[in-house]
Amino acid sequence: MPYNRETAGKGGHSDFVRNPDVQLFLSNCDYMRPPSDDEAKAIASQFTNAPKGEPPILPNFIVASDASKSDAPINDKLPCTQLGFIKVSHVLVSMEKYAELIDPKSRFVDPFKAADMHRNAQPITYVLPGSNIKYRNSKTVRDGFRLAVFDQFNANRRDNTNRMVLTETLLALNNNKIKINKCPSCRESIEELEFLTSSLVHKCPKCSVDIYITDWLRLHEGISDFGDNASAMTRMMNAVEHLLLGSFILELLNSTPSALNKIAFVVDGPLALFGEPAKLHQRLMFLIHEVNNKLAQLALEPVLVMGLQKTGNVMDHANLLERFLPNGVIRVIDDMYRHTYITGSDSPSDNFGSETYYGQDFLFKTERGRIFNFALPYPFADKGANGADFANEKVQLERYGSLIERACDLIRHFEFDLYDNAIVPVALAHRHASISLVPGGKVLDLLTRAGLSS
Repeated sequence: MPYNRETAGKGGHSDFVRNPDVQLFLSNCDYMRPPSDDEAKAIASQFTNAPKGEPPILPNFIVASDASKSDAPINDKLPCTQLGFIKVSHVLVSMEKYAELIDPKSRFVDPFKAADMHRNAQPITYVLPGSNIKYRNSKTVRDGFRLAVFDQFNANRRDNTNRMVLTETLLALNNNKIKINKCPSCRESIEELEFLTSSLVHKCPKCSVDIYITDWLRLHEGISDFGDNASAMTRMMNAVEHLLLGSFILELLNSTPSALNKIAFVVDGPLALFGEPAKLHQRLMFLIHEVNNKLAQLALEPVLVMGLQKTGNVMDHANLLERFLPNGVIRVIDDMYRHTYITGSDSPSDNFGSETYYGQDFLFKTERGRIFNFALPYPFADKGANGADFANEKVQLERYGSLIERACDLIRHFEFDLYDNAIVPVALAHRHASISLVPGGKVLDLLTRAGLSS
């Protein structure tokens, strides 16, 4: 490995070129299958024409979300001192307002109307203690992290009468009752504690430390007093973004369920939760299924919830395949396709993402030649007992009804040239969620130092 700021020598390859052992090794290697365009063409032949509405089936509103974090150490002293800053941004895009952006006389975008659209972004911020930081005189960094998560989840994130409290969302997703049978502080098994709307905090019967309803997410398990806690911040960011999605859906379901038919929710990233809070994906899958049952009773189309991935194994595969694909084609990423061409697994599971995903991946190349990896929620309440059965059922396209066509229409309508694999609502959300390394990250470091020294 090079030293910091050291550049590589220009002749480093010559040792390989001159070494006869390298030539002998290469002469003993052969392809399992010679690489050729024919294999890519065979894969491309499995794609079919993407459905298209005539006219396009578009929602009245799009709610797009994105999240970012900053969790670098605030200085170079030991022990390492770290705080986590998380920002989740939601942008509401009105189709009517979006259509008015371009002046029909000049064909240029009206900058004032574009600025007004930016004002519809609503970022929500969270700050969490990391390495070497004790929050509110907690005994350990982990206990302080747990308390900070509870404080911020239990805070009302709205100024008006409509509440947005994530502890309430967490309860609603769990039928208004959460149970914990292990203390997150002393880590001892305890008699099962029930958390309700009226009892969000309990005392551990063994160590007398407070146990919070948010401990159910197990976000604290990745926290240590002096280690790098960046992964725990990532899990927190992931959980918050999907909980907020659940919060918006629950709010409309309880007030005006018919409105869900007119709104599309677009999440930047897969429809999945990873690590300790992964079990939350089951609750979101069940919620969306219940919403769609309610909409079916009202003779309305299902709610469009879509995940959109810019990077990852599927997009790496898509970028290799892209030049062989005609425009306007789509393919569902079934488990066999994924294991054969993308992950290369020798022993694939019965159902990919059984503990993490609540949405099915699709690859879509638009008529304008851009390629997208989008996901739609599984059209089931749960994944059943047999993973192999579910793996077959989740890729039966007829189960998704109009959702695939509506997702393709939405992507077609909002695709644009500024970034690869991007649509306008997600790009707007990303702009308001992102924290730049400079100056954003540096400003947060200065803010932290000033706050700790006061």
